[in-house]
Amino acid sequence: MKCKKVAVIKASALFLLSLMILLAGCSPMNETSIAANTKQQGTSMNTQQKSDSKSFEPARKKNGEKIIIGFSQRRVAGSDWYTNLIRGAEEQAKKQDVKLIVLDAQGDVAKQVSGVEDLIAQNVDAVIMNPQDSSGVIPATNKLAQRKIPLVAVNSNLDAKANPITFVSDDPRDTGYKAGWELAKAASEKFGNKVIKAAMVSGYPKEVVSQYRRNGMISGWTDFMLEKYGKSNLELVAERFGNWVPDKALPEMQDIATSHPDLQVVFCMSDVMLPGIFTALKNTGLSGKTLVGSIDGTKEAIRKVSDPKSGLVVTVSNDPRVQGADAVKMAIKVVQGKQVPSIHYIDNPVITKKNAKELYDSNSSY
Repeated sequence: MKCKKVAVIKASALFLLSLMILLAGCSPMNETSIAANTKQQGTSMNTQQKSDSKSFEPARKKNGEKIIIGFSQRRVAGSDWYTNLIRGAEEQAKKQDVKLIVLDAQGDVAKQVSGVEDLIAQNVDAVIMNPQDSSGVIPATNKLAQRKIPLVAVNSNLDAKANPITFVSDDPRDTGYKAGWELAKAASEKFGNKVIKAAMVSGYPKEVVSQYRRNGMISGWTDFMLEKYGKSNLELVAERFGNWVPDKALPEMQDIATSHPDLQVVFCMSDVMLPGIFTALKNTGLSGKTLVGSIDGTKEAIRKVSDPKSGLVVTVSNDPRVQGADAVKMAIKVVQGKQVPSIHYIDNPVITKKNAKELYDSNSSY
């Protein structure tokens, strides 16, 4: 009799335990558990990335021969961002023991086209291209297609006719959106819901990445203001083009500031142009009075964000070294016959006064 009671008790306990497990499994995850799960996944991914970065082996073609990759860069001079794009590619190529041939088109479409022809003559296995003009380089991409040489676009996308295997970049709309949102937040704290006079300094007219970043910035700003005040309060007085370099951005920004001495906000498409923009604001008496939002996450921009007197309130990371390295990784995989995504976006964390000091690295090359 005693044995039977023990058996019943054990069976009941087992049933209750099973029921508790079943109910726990069926209950919906709350935000805390989702966040914890996401954090755990992120930690696993970061650990995997660190592991991957230390485990590179020499990359070879299927027949064992060394891989040769050509890199057609639109321009290098005057841009620390472009310099670091190449640096990232070269370091990755060295890690994986592939030959990387870099050609600088110096901002000339015709020179970029002829440069690709030179790469073809050197029997490259793949070409990475940062195009000066998305459609102007089609004659070169057509020749790559004829020779069945795979093409990887980096930083600035190509015309669809070029048919690149993959595109490596930041997500320009999302990067712009994050910058616009944080800039609107800072403007709200300083100016309230008054109409804000703003200007924009972009890269090139009709350039896809400039358009995407611009649209993203405006969307981020608008969404913040709609949620905060139920209306848009942006008066965009001008858009000018700094060609992604400070010496071109300076006169454009100075002209805007001279025409609009009551300017309150500047949307900047790249940290590389910031020195020109800040010089122009200083020359026109707007230094420290005008809020600036930017993109790229350079070392100097992060330092300025941490200084409340600088006027720079946000930059969103777009590390060229990562883009260059990932472009080489994609090219290697394609040459080896492996599948790659049609678009590969790098991470783009937001940098504000809350985390700028933590993220600033005085020893960084970028």
